[in-house]
Amino acid sequence: MVAHADRPAPPDTRGTPRARARSPWRSGLALLALAMLAGAPLAQEQLSEPQAKAAFILNFARYVDWPERTFPSRDAPLTICLIGRDSVATALTALEGRLANGHPVALRTLGSASENMACHVVFIGASETRRLAQTLRSFSGQAILTVGDIDGFIDAGGAIGLVQGNGRLQFEVNRTALEQAQLKASSNLLKLARNLIDFKARN
Repeated sequence: MVAHADRPAPPDTRGTPRARARSPWRSGLALLALAMLAGAPLAQEQLSEPQAKAAFILNFARYVDWPERTFPSRDAPLTICLIGRDSVATALTALEGRLANGHPVALRTLGSASENMACHVVFIGASETRRLAQTLRSFSGQAILTVGDIDGFIDAGGAIGLVQGNGRLQFEVNRTALEQAQLKASSNLLKLARNLIDFKARN
């Protein structure tokens, strides 16, 4: 696994897979940005709701570790996929080329859940509400971070759900879903979550 933002990488790991560890100051800035989004309504007011959701998705990618062999190289793209129709789609296009732990962000729209071979993050749009359980099952056992803003998203087996609370956008995390996807979230990310659950969705 890549070193986490909340524990510095050992100084003697240059040239090894763990050399992908986050730069401390960049990590601090990214975490501060996420903390502001998660905790301050005024910070979110500067963005439209779709833009705020897109910013959350980017920061989730920065604070989740994928299995070491997921990326063929240090600068291989991290692909964020969108399935279904959702207002966040346009805002996600602004993320293309941004960096997540050294990986440039690439975007892809999926026609169906079966097209997920190159995805690292999948945002499931609101139009998939009726098919949510089936869609999530399509990603089962794969190193894919599932994110959505559908009611009951993490209860259905999604990894991170975007929710509204106290007049601002917040997020909830299903740690069991992360574990099943072989993903590990930074403890700093988990501390910012409104709710943490350990729940395996019924098939």
